[in-house]
Amino acid sequence: MAAGEFTGEGLVEACAGLVETDDLDGLAALLVRRVLRPGGTFVYTVRHTGDVHYGAGTAHGEDIYEHGGFAVHFFDRDLVDALAAGWTVNEVHAFEEGELPRRLWRVTQTLPR
Repeated sequence: MAAGEFTGEGLVEACAGLVETDDLDGLAALLVRRVLRPGGTFVYTVRHTGDVHYGAGTAHGEDIYEHGGFAVHFFDRDLVDALAAGWTVNEVHAFEEGELPRRLWRVTQTLPR
């Protein structure tokens, strides 16, 4: 990782299930924009609405579902793009993890100089 870059992979994923959609932009600003230098890269992962568990379990609103004792906030592409306002999105990479499999996006975005 180059100087001035902060990789927040997993940071937003860990917190996103705990906050409402309206608060996510503030969360990103608080946790990332304040410490990331212009031109720095932010990487995070989220489960998306194509995931097997999307819509399963107890609904808590705003694409948040509790399944197996865990509340998960599932992101659609519009939400990823909305949260990237003011950033340059370099990549939204779909991947699978685990035996279920869980379907996630790894979002890579850069804070403009």
